[in-house]
Amino acid sequence: MSKTVTQLVTDYILDEIKKGNYTVGDKLPSEREIMETLSVGRSSVREAMRSLSDMNVLEKRMGIGVFVKQTEVNHLVDSYVVSALLDSKVSKELLEFRLMLEVEVCGKAAEVATEEDLHRMELGLQMHREAIRFNRPTLEADLTFHGAIVAAAKNYVLSKVYESIADLLKTIREELLSKEDKYKSYSYHEKIFEAIRTRDVEAARATMRAHLLDVAEDYGKMRKEES
Repeated sequence: MSKTVTQLVTDYILDEIKKGNYTVGDKLPSEREIMETLSVGRSSVREAMRSLSDMNVLEKRMGIGVFVKQTEVNHLVDSYVVSALLDSKVSKELLEFRLMLEVEVCGKAAEVATEEDLHRMELGLQMHREAIRFNRPTLEADLTFHGAIVAAAKNYVLSKVYESIADLLKTIREELLSKEDKYKSYSYHEKIFEAIRTRDVEAARATMRAHLLDVAEDYGKMRKEES
């Protein structure tokens, strides 16, 4: 995939941070300065900064400027990951990858989940119920539930792969989890949990597949409305 101008700006900012030219709390050059340095347009600079802010690398302070929030190289996101926030095709591919990964993980969890694993999933469900009751965001509940399923599969490689895309999935989830989705998502989670609890491997896979296909469909509709 060839890099867009926005991705080139993203690379530049990340490289400057990784080289130690900017550290936590440092203010980045103005949009105009970056535009002149890279010979790019203002929209590309703004989009790069917005995406890096979404990934907690940068922090925008109203009326003051953009500051570095995180500098540890191991925690800085790759520009390809950032590009998925900008490119609907990449986002679609990520959701397809998530479908392939989590459906099988869910089936495996139904085979080997322990009581402790089930307790973690129940915690995610409880957090979800409370979020609905008090009209709060359900993101943390969603992450807790799905993370518990991945951990329950007892596969180190799968866990690491899931962790590598967790930040990006978090960003997509934040966009999707509207009030209406809270109820729909909770219903799926209840059914998935019951399938895992009763060791029904096929039901666990089928319900997770239906859940993630529904997520992908909602995401596609949202992107279409934005375009």
